[in-house]
Amino acid sequence: MKRGEIYLVDFGKKYNSEFGKRRPAVIVQNDIANRNIGKVAFKGITVAPLTTNLQGGTVRLRIEAREGLERTSEICINEVCTLDIRRFDLSKPLTVLDARETALLDARMRAHLAL
Repeated sequence: MKRGEIYLVDFGKKYNSEFGKRRPAVIVQNDIANRNIGKVAFKGITVAPLTTNLQGGTVRLRIEAREGLERTSEICINEVCTLDIRRFDLSKPLTVLDARETALLDARMRAHLAL
């Protein structure tokens, strides 16, 4: 798994305003952590969930449907979270962000996190 790949993730039961159910999510953690996940006790992966409830805005990034991503979606940058690796279907990524999308995601994450 690599940063920028989108996988299906089981977010579990929805709790208040948190995301729930099985949905695509983009891996946002760095590839050093991704490569070494088998060597650490806590096997968490930091992701941003996707939604098909398109609303736009500065904390969203639109991704057009392609490959295994069946519907046009938005990455919800303000909902970044870390989940255990067992919640992921790592058999095959649905799609991968291109260079432009990755640069936009990076810029919007920096702005959202005030970095």
